[in-house]
Amino acid sequence: MSTFLRRQPEVHEDVDLRRVESFELPYDDQYSSPLFSVLPGEIRDLIYRYALSDYEDMTRAYDHETCYRRPEYMAPRKTDTALLRTCQAIYTNCWFMPWTQAQHTFFLAAGSRKPTRTTEPHQMARMSQLIENLHPEASPRSKEVENVQIFAQLYILEPGHQLNRLLQIPHFTPRTITITLRHTDIWYWENDHPIYTDTPWVRLARFPASVSTLRIQFESIERRKPQVDYVSSQAREDWFFQRTDDVHLVANAGCPSEELRWTGSSSWEGRRWIRDEDDREPSVLHYYLVTVTFKPASLVEDAAGYQARKNKTIAPKIVVPADVAAKTQIPGGGANASLQLTLLEKAGVTSDTPASDALTIYQEWVMTQEARRREINAERRHAAQMLAAQRRQQQQAGGQQP
Repeated sequence: MSTFLRRQPEVHEDVDLRRVESFELPYDDQYSSPLFSVLPGEIRDLIYRYALSDYEDMTRAYDHETCYRRPEYMAPRKTDTALLRTCQAIYTNCWFMPWTQAQHTFFLAAGSRKPTRTTEPHQMARMSQLIENLHPEASPRSKEVENVQIFAQLYILEPGHQLNRLLQIPHFTPRTITITLRHTDIWYWENDHPIYTDTPWVRLARFPASVSTLRIQFESIERRKPQVDYVSSQAREDWFFQRTDDVHLVANAGCPSEELRWTGSSSWEGRRWIRDEDDREPSVLHYYLVTVTFKPASLVEDAAGYQARKNKTIAPKIVVPADVAAKTQIPGGGANASLQLTLLEKAGVTSDTPASDALTIYQEWVMTQEARRREINAERRHAAQMLAAQRRQQQQAGGQQP
């Protein structure tokens, strides 16, 4: 969600929204301004949209070594709303744009898998109600949010209740929803377990009637591309979703999925995941993401497709077959998969040390530390034995005195 909608003091969003509570107040038509007298309304609208679009505030960039920093999510987003304060004519034309154009982002994830400050459903509910209260005269379509992004760990997403809690916010009407399952959101990714997902959430989710596009994204590291391709292909063929108006959202089986590759840090939560690195690029992981797009059924399927879908079991569980997984797994994938950054630093391993060298240096350092500990323990035992012998001698000498 943009800064404008987060109620941060420096933005003064209450002032922006409440400045004109009624469009019946007298105001200048601004025809003396070229913006209104020369430019067509379509051009003005493009200017408004550009000026009121949200963007990443790189002055508050996320830490590089986190699992939530990624393309288009390098920093919190904000909107500059000074334009709304110039005159009532502009406010009347575009008061809703900071709300509708913002990239509203939600994390159904554990605390360490999301930024410190995120938008919660109850905050979005409060803001949606405020918009409705201040401008009840505006059409519902004018208040439809263009994009909603949801990052979800499977252990939270799969039961479906948390997702529905978000989807059922009153007056919250998104047009496009993207649900992303990141590499670190998948079950037992730490152990290199084959990808699988259960699907109660697919069956239970009820998307708002305003949703015309639903995008489900599956992501893992490049090495596991065959697994991602398999899961996304099965979802495209077997899954469909329902809206509150009983319209089904389905994927076009004949339409190829979108693919994205990107590069990010191999370190987060204080550990470096050397198992998944390429020695040629230390401290880096290559990610592979596939997007499956779902649209209203009437737009993408014919009568035969409709009948085939009616006969399907809705959203069967997806499990990557053993033969597909075997091609992508590393034997003993859980052993030394990651190393603690503080220990690597003590061992003299730098971020530009290749993974194989980092492991060797780390293991040698551990062996040296263990050998030193054994020496210290042996010295302590020897000192304790010498002290005990000394005390016995003293006791014996004391017993022999007249």
